[in-house]
Amino acid sequence: MFDKNRILKHIDYGIVFSAFALILTGLMTISSATHAFSDGGSMKNLLMQIAFTVVSLIIAIFIISIDYNTIGGYYKIFYVCGVLGLLAVLLFGKTVNGAKAWLGVGPMGIQPAELFKVIMIIVVAKVLEEMDNINTIKNLGKIAGVVLLPMILIQLQPDTGTNLIFAVTIFGMIFYAGLDKRIIYTGFGTAVVGVLAVWFLDVLADYQKRRVLVFLNPELDMSGSGYNAHIAKTAIGAGQFFGSGLYGGAMTEGNFIPELHTDFIFSVFAEEWGFLGAMVLLALYFNIIWRGIKIARDSKDKFGTYIVVGVLSMLTFQILQNIGMDLGLMPITGIPLPFMSYGGSSLMTTIISLALVVNVGIRKKKINF
Repeated sequence: MFDKNRILKHIDYGIVFSAFALILTGLMTISSATHAFSDGGSMKNLLMQIAFTVVSLIIAIFIISIDYNTIGGYYKIFYVCGVLGLLAVLLFGKTVNGAKAWLGVGPMGIQPAELFKVIMIIVVAKVLEEMDNINTIKNLGKIAGVVLLPMILIQLQPDTGTNLIFAVTIFGMIFYAGLDKRIIYTGFGTAVVGVLAVWFLDVLADYQKRRVLVFLNPELDMSGSGYNAHIAKTAIGAGQFFGSGLYGGAMTEGNFIPELHTDFIFSVFAEEWGFLGAMVLLALYFNIIWRGIKIARDSKDKFGTYIVVGVLSMLTFQILQNIGMDLGLMPITGIPLPFMSYGGSSLMTTIISLALVVNVGIRKKKINF
């Protein structure tokens, strides 16, 4: 029989506390960004995010209650179901903002590409667990074979941001697995050549090129392509040290910030809570990452370590990219801020991923059933 008391004893409550604090902060900031409690505002997005939060937490509890090795045993089924979900999007999905990425009816919908992030971490972790030496053509080819199909399907939507997260996450995992430096240098050189080819062969859409140019020169088009980056930094600066207070941000209340409840939600938070609030937010993220690193280090097996490394790689990149683009330090992408940005699929993916990390941490020692 499952020993609930022993499970509760070994849970990393530091991670749990930080996650709950971030979830509540995200709901609070979404309510401000969407003017949920103001005249002319709408409760729809806030209520949807709350609903996904509840469902995600229920799934997380279920995941924590099952040994992660048992979950890993079904990795082939997860992979097939995930690929079928990506195919279903291309055939039956809804197009939003130029991307055919959602499955659903009416206001309810999910992004299979988001959920595939978790599947990919589990699958790649399982594949790596079975390898004694990753630096062989056979093993690298096996990883590529697993990864390329879903990435191609995701790019057909198209969703370059999610594929970028995939690439960074997988690299973090195979780097930890002992990827040879010569392969890394070769891959980096190939990537540089690929980027140049993509740029000069006009593979990128005009708006994507403009984003890169504006990132390199923020003053290039401040009223056009550079407006988003400019106004995001302006909102952050307006927060000063203590911020303007919840629902008190002039840039937020005036709807000057673009995509303020999704891509630029950090700007909303920073305007209202200032530098001090931003530091607290970053401390919560850092606590999760730091404690996750300790769990990866102390894991009882390679599979658990690779899972945690994958999750931490994914979360760290998303945090740095999202906050970095708001500060003008990174190019603008549609990558959400974990726990904060509006989006049920993104929130569910983040909570489930963190539940896997907690799962690995609980089972550093044998749990009786």
